[in-house]
Amino acid sequence: MKSSHFYYIILFSFLLAACKDDGPGEKENSDNDVPSVATNTWLLNSLDNIENYSNSDPENRYDINMVRNEYESVQLVIQTDSKKRLKIERIGNNDAIEFQCRKLEAFNGKYDVLIPCDNEIEPDDKVVRAWLTFKVKSEAEAKRHKEIIRFKTDDKEYAVAISINVVNASLPETPSIASVFGINPQNFIFTGLSEEQKIEKRKAASDLLLEYRISPYFSTWLSGTMKTECFSSPYAWNDDRTWEYLADKRFSRIALPSHGLSDDELEIMLNKARETGLLNKAFFYVWDEPTKTNEYEQIKTLSDRIHRYAPEAKVLTTFYCGPTDGEHKDDLFAVFDILNGATSIYCTGIWALQDNENRSKQCKAKLKSGQEWWSYVCMSNTPGLASNSTAIGNRATMWRNYKEQNSGFLYWVVNGFASVYPLRPRPELPEGDGILIYPGESFGTNKICTSVRLERWRDGAEDYDMLVLYEKKLGRSAALSLLNNVYKSPSNYTDQSKYALALRKNLIENITE
Repeated sequence: MKSSHFYYIILFSFLLAACKDDGPGEKENSDNDVPSVATNTWLLNSLDNIENYSNSDPENRYDINMVRNEYESVQLVIQTDSKKRLKIERIGNNDAIEFQCRKLEAFNGKYDVLIPCDNEIEPDDKVVRAWLTFKVKSEAEAKRHKEIIRFKTDDKEYAVAISINVVNASLPETPSIASVFGINPQNFIFTGLSEEQKIEKRKAASDLLLEYRISPYFSTWLSGTMKTECFSSPYAWNDDRTWEYLADKRFSRIALPSHGLSDDELEIMLNKARETGLLNKAFFYVWDEPTKTNEYEQIKTLSDRIHRYAPEAKVLTTFYCGPTDGEHKDDLFAVFDILNGATSIYCTGIWALQDNENRSKQCKAKLKSGQEWWSYVCMSNTPGLASNSTAIGNRATMWRNYKEQNSGFLYWVVNGFASVYPLRPRPELPEGDGILIYPGESFGTNKICTSVRLERWRDGAEDYDMLVLYEKKLGRSAALSLLNNVYKSPSNYTDQSKYALALRKNLIENITE
């Protein structure tokens, strides 16, 4: 009898242990793995100023609600007792959630550079500043997932627990709005690389931007002019790899080249784009910011050449003012009439909109059938992406796009350096303008480094997609009413992260099935 009881006790213990297992490939992590009281770690949301971390209490636990295909980041500060490198260990469900740790470093005096960490991170003056990013995979189960991240030396450990509640909703694979960002194909460190290795290096930058809900394109200004040659593939137009690459569903739009092609080559390329079903996504960006009547005439000539072989092809023109000469001098809205038939995507700099939403409405009112209105930011526009724009301003760039209903957003270039060796920004531009990624070689890695501003912009792009999903369920007026809690106009939006995060929380709650 006693041996029988002992047998059932052992069996019950085994079954109890089995019940605690969450299933194949995942083991539930207990918060007991992390100290109950945080003493030297701080967790901050992605919008807070990490330099002010000591103004808040230490924290080693953080809760996030997320949808599938979404990225979300948490800032971490650790005050260490030495300058030793810390090994990074993660316990989590790799099948559901991707994880990346990056070190946060300064460039030109501002914490903006995110340097990929492999398995370790080095403190600066006994302080670790890290950016922890989680991405929910498209097939992730809707449930709570627990992450334990440990930072260890030989004799010390710092641990944080991140609880991620995945809800039953997903961001679309193809973004709801065309966000096209340029890459300067020459601004990489190519020393000692073969031509094929140079292509792969450019491709790595393009691949990276695709992860940020961006349709990238390589942009070259033709010497001495404002003509631009733009192409969304790192390969040549007649390389078979181009058409496979451009078929990636994450591209909402693709740029095709024209200046460097003969008439025969242009016709062949357009036929190939048509055959592969990509011509409807394509645009030609042939001239940047025309200001004179003779420049408009040249755009018409360039467009006529493209339309000779593909009447349906779309030509994009950026502009920030009306003509500076001729009968339509200083009339911004005359550009829509002057280029009618030649341009089908009118892309207006927000500087020209003067923070006046009525001017956006006037732009849309000028459109004819089959035409689109886009906008772009550059220089020191706010909300925008230069360093003068706040963290919330980086994110609010896409709130503005949703409210003003443009169908595309353009950013001129992400690596607009004066030189990459040594790494120097262009002195004639506002700080941070044209710099959203950094060459890793300047920061001790062979991987491209992104900026904090780009991370915050992506959060805004995800907000945009959630607003679209919210609108589909509850209507546009309800979505605008919700957005109005944080964004009223280009010069009137919240400066407190808690309200921006409340917007996201409300969106997630209402799009969950």
